Amino acid sequence: MLEFFFALLANVVLVSIPIGALWILGVVKVSAKWALGSLALLAAYFVALFLGRAVIPVELIISEPGWNWGGKILAILLWICVLILLVRFSRGFKPSDAGFTLKQIPGSVKPAIVGLVAAVLLQVLWVYLNGGNEYDAEELLFQALMPGADEEPVFRGVLLYLVSRAVISERFSVLGARFNVAGLAVAAVFGLAHSLSFHDHTWHFSFTTLLVTGLYGVIFLWFRERTGSLVFPVVAHNTVNFVGQLI
Repeated sequence: MLEFFFALLANVVLVSIPIGALWILGVVKVSAKWALGSLALLAAYFVALFLGRAVIPVELIISEPGWNWGGKILAILLWICVLILLVRFSRGFKPSDAGFTLKQIPGSVKPAIVGLVAAVLLQVLWVYLNGGNEYDAEELLFQALMPGADEEPVFRGVLLYLVSRAVISERFSVLGARFNVAGLAVAAVFGLAHSLSFHDHTWHFSFTTLLVTGLYGVIFLWFRERTGSLVFPVVAHNTVNFVGQLI
């Protein structure tokens, strides 16, 4: 657990340095209260992933599970609780403010479908260049259901909302989506969380993984900001992962 927190601290520091520079330059404003809330949620999320395997009795349904179903389920319960707390205690907050709505921004569905196809083709190309993957039925089911169900409501949902309150900046257009510094910061955390770790008293880092997962973090962010909803980010994330394993 201590090694996990070392990695989390490193991720946060690496993302905080450019944000601090932007704050000094006057490009962004920072709210300490919302920043602490963002850090608390991020830490709680990874603790849920870490502890879920032991807490959630997945073995009652899947004998000898090879994937972290328990961690994902506990993470889903976490974002549900955070969403309820925001509705209850954050004045004026609506679930749609964090993307929890089926309503899509008018004119956004067709571009999002094109983006979804492009994201899947990008994954197909990446897997093909790396020689393909081996898989089993459990792995395919896991990739088709869980990554989008827990990661997108956090990274493109409640965490994005909190960080957007913590790091305030003007928005700019990217292919019709309105990005802000907070969204890019969350995408960076998403990439670092997949590429930087500390275990066995050694730091492990994959620059290639950072580039790939960071890019997909930006792509999923684009879906979220272009449509105003988490529907396409969830569908895109699960589809990309499923196709990536199937090939």
